[in-house]
Amino acid sequence: MSDARRPAPRGTHRALIKKELREVVRDGRFWVIAFAVAGLLVVALAFGFRQSHAVHTERSHAQAGADDHWREQGEKNPHVAAHYGTYVFKPASALSFVDPGVEPYLGASVKLEAHRRNDLEAGRAQDATGLTRFGGLSVAAVLQLLIPLLTIGLGFGAWTAERERGTLRQLASLGLAPRVLAIGKGFGIAAALAALLVPAIALGALAVAIGNEHGAAVSGGRPLAMALAYVAYFVVFVALTLAVSARASSSRGALITLLGFWVFAALIVPRAASDAAAVLAPVPSSRDIADAVKSGVATGLPAGPDREARVATLTEELLETQGFKGAEMLMDAALLSAIELRAEAMFENEVIDHHHERLADAIARRERLAQAAALLSPVVAIRSLSMAFAGTDYAHHRHFADGAEGHRRALVEMLNKEMGDKGGSDAWSFQAGRDLWERAPPFVHRQPSLHWVARNNWLSLASLLGWLGLASLAAWLFARRIRVV
Repeated sequence: MSDARRPAPRGTHRALIKKELREVVRDGRFWVIAFAVAGLLVVALAFGFRQSHAVHTERSHAQAGADDHWREQGEKNPHVAAHYGTYVFKPASALSFVDPGVEPYLGASVKLEAHRRNDLEAGRAQDATGLTRFGGLSVAAVLQLLIPLLTIGLGFGAWTAERERGTLRQLASLGLAPRVLAIGKGFGIAAALAALLVPAIALGALAVAIGNEHGAAVSGGRPLAMALAYVAYFVVFVALTLAVSARASSSRGALITLLGFWVFAALIVPRAASDAAAVLAPVPSSRDIADAVKSGVATGLPAGPDREARVATLTEELLETQGFKGAEMLMDAALLSAIELRAEAMFENEVIDHHHERLADAIARRERLAQAAALLSPVVAIRSLSMAFAGTDYAHHRHFADGAEGHRRALVEMLNKEMGDKGGSDAWSFQAGRDLWERAPPFVHRQPSLHWVARNNWLSLASLLGWLGLASLAAWLFARRIRVV
């Protein structure tokens, strides 16, 4: 079918879109599938929002209780209070109702105490039954898996059915260029999907607004970025469906090809990528890291000085920084004890950072390998981007954990300094009270910027845009070369 060079008459595109939409609406299969998908989408939205709101309320109350407990702990030595510690809880993202990501499988709270960096604990999946884990349903799962199936069901016969009915010959005889027909068919399928998705988007926007009112704030631009990513993902499947339909010799062949691609992209590639990444990029267990930290704190870092030598060096540096070097005999005992405690904390932090960075680097390598599968599957790309924009991927979990660790160090530093400044001759007998506990800096966690998200997920973003460009180009080229008979 040759591509006519004269422009399409005014209103042609609108008429073709109406024609395609009318054919879709008249197809009883569309209504059955659409109602099923819409029902699952509404159920996922309702349960996801309810769960997200419950998690936010639970963590907010738990954080308030932990803060009250810290302020009301009674009088004690500041360093003893550092050992007593406190808890911080990860804030729930306002978009977690769309995509819970890996949040249910990671911890939600962490104890902050002297000399230790604790792992987050109390993940929701730990309290879930096996049936709950098997039957989990999310808005993201519906959008990522079922909407492409609906798109395939709507468009697999877009070109082949026209040829089989003989209407493609009639359209060609009217002088309509293939590009005009392709645009009409693409927008016809998109209009049918929009009729299903726009109400869901409106409900989602309302849920985000309600979440913001209740304190589960979301960084500006994330909902829009997530929506644009999903739009690009849906366009990929619309374009692929049209491309395969234009290339296939029959509707049955187009359907089999598209379903085969869906199985490959949605089921095979993600699982294979996950298993391959686990083999190619092994990650040390939490117990291994904890044992390494414990050993390092006792003896020192590998290929470095031992504990006593490193603590002595750090103590000398602190004394020199504060102008006390060479005058240790004249110093107040409490101040000297506080400086020694600070030096010990600095050494322990060096050991903690060394081993936790090793863990973080191993996990990052595994994440990059898994994301590389987005080159083979747009489903992998949208999964990574969806979790990232929702703030429920591992990178956001690590961002919170690092923030909590920074807060722990600031808190311990403040308490040790208070003991040194006010402890007098017997620092360990010094007792602090509520006024000190209330002066402890509050823990405030904010989601990182969209630029941070894009930098951490550049491969998934580039892959999705690549799929969009290639699928659109294929739909365009195959439409121009389509056979009328």
